[in-house]
Amino acid sequence: MKLGGIFMNCIKRGWLYTTRKKGKSFLLFCILFLIAVFVLSALAIDKASSLAQDNLRKSLGGEFTIGYDYSKDNPYLNVEAVDGGTIMYSTQQITPELVEEISKIKGIQYCSATTETLTAFSTIDFFKGNIPIEEEFRATTKILGVWKSEENKHFTSKQIKLVEGRHITPQDKGKVILSKDLAVKNRLKVGDILKTDKGIELEIVGLFQQSETESINEQVTSYDKIQNLMIADLATLIALENSPAIQGFNEMTVSISDPQSMQGIISSIKDIKTVDWKGFSIIENNENYDNATSSLQQISNLVSTFLIIIFIASVITLSLILTMWSRTRIHETGILLSIGIRKISIISQYITEVLLIAVIAFFLSYFPATIVADQVGSYLQSAPEQIETLEDTEGLVADNRSNTSNDETDTNVSMPDLDVQIQSEEMIMLFILGIGIVVISAGISSISTMRLKPREILTKMS
Repeated sequence: MKLGGIFMNCIKRGWLYTTRKKGKSFLLFCILFLIAVFVLSALAIDKASSLAQDNLRKSLGGEFTIGYDYSKDNPYLNVEAVDGGTIMYSTQQITPELVEEISKIKGIQYCSATTETLTAFSTIDFFKGNIPIEEEFRATTKILGVWKSEENKHFTSKQIKLVEGRHITPQDKGKVILSKDLAVKNRLKVGDILKTDKGIELEIVGLFQQSETESINEQVTSYDKIQNLMIADLATLIALENSPAIQGFNEMTVSISDPQSMQGIISSIKDIKTVDWKGFSIIENNENYDNATSSLQQISNLVSTFLIIIFIASVITLSLILTMWSRTRIHETGILLSIGIRKISIISQYITEVLLIAVIAFFLSYFPATIVADQVGSYLQSAPEQIETLEDTEGLVADNRSNTSNDETDTNVSMPDLDVQIQSEEMIMLFILGIGIVVISAGISSISTMRLKPREILTKMS
């Protein structure tokens, strides 16, 4: 008999058996239906968790900082006595050329290279801080030297926003950006020239507006106030300092689009041969991403474990039920063998019987699985947040803190919503796993009967 005929006979015999044994078929349908609901729900939650991690990774990004290595391992580290104190700097500094080369590496979004100094402007009326300072520093402010101001963390983090003029570029010399508030206070505008107490002239090329100022309770000096901050080009900082301590940038924060690519990017940076990396340290900062994805990773691990348990439990349950039923079909098996039907055809019939019911159960499981997956996903998402809230509350009670805060930037990132959907991909996976469960279970349940020889089966019949 041809293969097609054998297959059709298996389907025909399987259909006749399932329609004749309505009680057994209904029980098998219920079991397969429950299995399908659990498996389909788990697959949908697992996919939603993976998508949420991908979206979170892209939205948060990652960053690492390249700076001086202040340990004895840095052969370029210098310590000098200055005005009764000491100054520590590295003779190998971050050059604009190095920043440019690093910025071209694939996956890097921003390069916030900076250095800073205090500079006196006797002609400018600065905003006052709430920490008393010595007379000689009252007319000073912090000037931040940057590579490209638009890639500086103050701007990329939305702490400040350019509202007039243009950004600082690597080609600039003697250019500065200051706050809109400071400009209004001193009747300054874009294009005006500022002169430092050292006689260095700076042209105002842009004005920024800060998103917020320091709180009343925050202790800050006048030269550290965001409203007094000035942002200038590197050439200006070198001229202002006129010292080997500032001949380049001393720190660079590199922002990347995908935190998972951080190690590869760092390796690419260390492959740059124009720099002796013994003079620098690289510090990774993936805390936000790790904190935000930890709950999602827990959900993913939990779902994976659940799928394994469901698969094993389903195989065991189905195998036991089908084994018990197969023992009641010894007479039928003996007759089929006696008329020349092979054992493989009989096993195929048993598998077909279960598959006919499974196909219906799998399709009908779509609607309840959608509801179950959504409810379970919401619970799994809220559980870690409730635990974190409880821990935070206990911490506040233990620390006995007051309502005042230090106004530091909140680095806690809440877990994103799980968009649980059952699509064709999950249905295909359900059928693959379901067919696997059915084939394995039916195969196991048939071993006890199929290992017997036809004569032994006929003997058991008698």
